[in-house]
Amino acid sequence: MQMQTITPTIVTKEQASFTELLDNQEGIILDLENLHYYTLNAAAIFLWKQLRSGSANSAESLTVALAAAFNINNDLAELDTRAFLDELDGNGLVFYSDYGVTVSNKALAAASGELPAYEPPQLKLSNSLQQVTLSGSSTIATNAIGGPA
Repeated sequence: MQMQTITPTIVTKEQASFTELLDNQEGIILDLENLHYYTLNAAAIFLWKQLRSGSANSAESLTVALAAAFNINNDLAELDTRAFLDELDGNGLVFYSDYGVTVSNKALAAASGELPAYEPPQLKLSNSLQQVTLSGSSTIATNAIGGPA
């Protein structure tokens, strides 16, 4: 009898709020639980959007999507995708599930438009929210950092 291997589904943390600052070039993830924010470059934004939209939910599908989007070879895409997923996991921004998980936020579409030159995905931690100006109707984020309700 042959055992079937189940590929775990990668699920993003629900309390991780994503904002794209520059179209497909710079973005931030704000972790509303611990008030850490992370900056993302173009490749990291692309991978995060793939995860959040449900377009890709495994290292393999993310690798294929990254290689195609940035026209890079599969070996480089796999190496960089796995390194990025390790960073996300290490910072508690994703978890792995052996069960199918429905993505509730389909509004986040895959990156559209022209992408900049490829650089490996980068996730940088900053513990200070004083450097970020939050805009829009993010009452939760404003309250979380001690702003007016």
